[in-house]
Amino acid sequence: MPAAKPRPESAVSARLAASPAAAPGRRESTPSAAPTARLADDLAVPAPSPVHKLQAGLVHLTTPAAPQAEPLYPGWFRLGFPLGASVLLWAGILWGASRFL
Repeated sequence: MPAAKPRPESAVSARLAASPAAAPGRRESTPSAAPTARLADDLAVPAPSPVHKLQAGLVHLTTPAAPQAEPLYPGWFRLGFPLGASVLLWAGILWGASRFL
C-alpha cells in the first residue's frame, strides 16, 4: 500500500485564495458577539410556547402516585407470634439439654 503523499504548499494556498471569504471586494466577516443572557425582572412574563404546553400536559405522568399503605397483621399477632415462638423454642432447647444431663 503506497504511503499518502502530502499536498504541495501551492495547492493549499491556491485553495485558500479561491475561498469566498478571501474574494476581493468582500468584507471579512468578523464573528459577532453572542447575545448575553439577561436576568428577568419581576414584571417579566414567560412567553408561551408549544413545548411548555406539552410539558404542562405531561407533568402528571412523571409525578409518582400517592403511596398506598400495605395491610399489616394485627398488633396482637405481631407481638404474640414472636413471643410464643421464642417460648416454644426455649422450651425445646431446655428439654433437649435436660436429656443429656
